[in-house]
Amino acid sequence: MNRLYILLTGLVACAVILAVISCTKSPLGENTISGDTDTISGKVMLDTNTVAKNALIWLDGLNVSTYADENGNFTLKIPPVLSQGGSGGYTGTLSMYFYVGNYAMSKQAVALQSGRFIYNSGPIDKKGKLKSNIILRKLLDIDIELLPQLLVFGADPQIKITVTLTAVQDTVSVYFPGVVDGTIGPIIIANQETGEHRAVQTTLIGVISGPDTKTLQAGESQRRIYLLGAGFFENKTARYELIPYLLLRHQVIPNRFYLNPGGGALTSLENYWQLPFDRTNSILNTQKSDD
Repeated sequence: MNRLYILLTGLVACAVILAVISCTKSPLGENTISGDTDTISGKVMLDTNTVAKNALIWLDGLNVSTYADENGNFTLKIPPVLSQGGSGGYTGTLSMYFYVGNYAMSKQAVALQSGRFIYNSGPIDKKGKLKSNIILRKLLDIDIELLPQLLVFGADPQIKITVTLTAVQDTVSVYFPGVVDGTIGPIIIANQETGEHRAVQTTLIGVISGPDTKTLQAGESQRRIYLLGAGFFENKTARYELIPYLLLRHQVIPNRFYLNPGGGALTSLENYWQLPFDRTNSILNTQKSDD
């Protein structure tokens, strides 16, 4: 009797284990069902055949965002169900936006049910990844000429910054103000090693007149020259990006897109450095002077 009891108990235990294992498989016998469908991943490319490093990805409706990494890859995670509003999380379709400042914004419609993404639906595959890379189309060339490109303390009193904006293919409206938040000729200095940044005032060369927003036809350019004093930099060897302030205004962008999760607006001079752009020749190197 005892042997029969032990045998039956063993058979029941094995059956339970097999049942648990089988329940972790989908009915189709493929992916594991974990219930963790709160992320979407993918890759963002530029139509110049380069990756869109630091591209901004934003999900409307839930107002969550993330940035692509140096290889253009990203993973966006939505908030917990209870913080989405309502009792059971969001159900419906939302737009996911992909942004690099001088490229045409792109978007994808993604579906959610009860506060979770629906995998294997629309542009999302069964593993929660976008089926195709997002490719952004360039609208504006931003070319920056720095003289000198290497600032030697004690030898160079200032840097001449020439910014040339050129419409690539289509007509584009460019907001390129001479004054932002009371700062004349603003340039953002971003330390590439430490991540520190600040907006400073420069001297503008030439007459800055006309409206702040100008429409450029394909192939047409707009140019501005700044003079930036060497005193804004510490006497040390370092690497900086010099960032001029501009925005493209011809696209319809949702009002909440520019809200900074940390407070304020991304379009403010304080937060502008967080908006990704594709610029050329914007890096300044500094060399410490001899004691």
